[in-house]
Amino acid sequence: MTNDDDPEIIFSEHTQTVTIDGHYFDVEIYKTSIDPGWILSVENQFGTLTILDSPPFLGDVLAWRAFEEIVREDGIKAFYNKKEQRKLGL
Repeated sequence: MTNDDDPEIIFSEHTQTVTIDGHYFDVEIYKTSIDPGWILSVENQFGTLTILDSPPFLGDVLAWRAFEEIVREDGIKAFYNKKEQRKLGL
């Protein structure tokens, strides 16, 4: 397989850095050129990734809404592991 055969990664316009209560998260919503399903990836300030892709989202707006719902229901600690939560006092 050559680089020309690699699928293109298509990023949503909803991909952005978000600040919530002084915590920074890189929110990426993307799909590949060969798969119509959107993936939600959230990276916290420690570099820990939370990836939601099973099942993939049917639209990028649905992925963004899922991010908002997680923040609303579980708070920012949903994007930190237990060790990081203790370090931050969450």
